[in-house]
Amino acid sequence: MNVDRFIDARKALGMSQAELCEGICTQATLSKFESSGRAPAVRILVQLCARLGLKLDDVFPINQPAELEVHHILDVAEFKLITSEYDSAMADLDGVSFDHLSDDGKMQYYFIKGYLTALTDQPISDSLYYFNMILNDLDNEHRTIYLQLAYTGSGVAYSHNNENEKAEFYFQKVFNDLQKLLLNNNKAIWRALNMIYYTAEYYNRIADYTTSDSLLTYGYNVCSEKRVTYYVARISFLKAKNAQAEHADAEEIQEDLNDARAFARLNHNANLLEEIEAFQ
Repeated sequence: MNVDRFIDARKALGMSQAELCEGICTQATLSKFESSGRAPAVRILVQLCARLGLKLDDVFPINQPAELEVHHILDVAEFKLITSEYDSAMADLDGVSFDHLSDDGKMQYYFIKGYLTALTDQPISDSLYYFNMILNDLDNEHRTIYLQLAYTGSGVAYSHNNENEKAEFYFQKVFNDLQKLLLNNNKAIWRALNMIYYTAEYYNRIADYTTSDSLLTYGYNVCSEKRVTYYVARISFLKAKNAQAEHADAEEIQEDLNDARAFARLNHNANLLEEIEAFQ
């Protein structure tokens, strides 16, 4: 059993043992599995893996170890997008070999690489190249969630390049598809929140705070309903920025900042904590 893969996935999502096993098994059962590597009943293991966005063969491997390892590296790099650890995420990608990637893995690689390139203000042509590899090559029939992620990333790239008309074209395509997304595992939730957050951030950048706030409220409700915390800090911080720009009451701004700070600490997001302190 690849117990380390299981534990790393749980920690990357910021879930405690109690949160993970709720409604599935006792915490003692989960603790015994993580400490000893002895698998619980298969129906329990399947449900736990589904909650983490894992497949059974991720922890009960039938693939070659190198393939498992490279996909794990991609998952870690994707999580670092949330905590703004861009340099570290880029270093992770530099260690990935395409020889061990499935088509899904290649799309995940290009989506992460494109975001990192856009968010660090590298040439927009580089960002669009990575997203076009998804849109026009690997998912040319537009059947996967990477379609919406590539649209979102293209919007981010154009927004950071101050081409707002082009950025809004892509963000509108994302918005049109948000209600169609199936939030049936943690990775799907994680990626939906990615789209919601960056669309809200774009509307903040163009001073449309009403639209931005509506999207942030939607994202916050997704976090609450699905019991995930890894985007709450960024959502709350952006709400505080919107509130300040609209000259809201100081207590309202402080409440959002307090929430952002608390969840940033919970998820060990040191970069966001620095941004909050600088803002305040």
